[in-house]
Amino acid sequence: MAKAKTATKNTTAAAVNVATFTGGKEITYAQLWAWVNTAAGGNLHNVQVVPLANVQAGTSSPVPFGYNGKAGGVRQTIQDWLLQGVEGNTSLAAILAAAKPLGHSSKKPVCLMAMLQGGYSPSSATWGTPYVKLVVQPQASK
Repeated sequence: MAKAKTATKNTTAAAVNVATFTGGKEITYAQLWAWVNTAAGGNLHNVQVVPLANVQAGTSSPVPFGYNGKAGGVRQTIQDWLLQGVEGNTSLAAILAAAKPLGHSSKKPVCLMAMLQGGYSPSSATWGTPYVKLVVQPQASK
């Protein structure tokens, strides 16, 4: 039975992708946080959100879900931050902090999971197609 796999460390590039979506199984919040704790030392500042090549950057609907509601709505705003960062900051910490006042849970980040899994529901036509990946990039020391 195929299931979500957690990625392994790429020591040459110093980058790690989060759980890979395969075989119709959802990535769980537990898998997400286990990966953050293991790969990024539990530090969300070390996790960067990186759009994949299938994102239609510069368009009004860069991904095929979450942009059908009110212009400037909560999902649209949070998804834009996931794709572009918050004022250029693409760390998961910055994005979740900005999204929290909009009602987006930092512990169960629904919009992030949708971007990792291809929609908000398994009934989505794009379910199983990720639109972002998470990469460990430790912050520079001062």
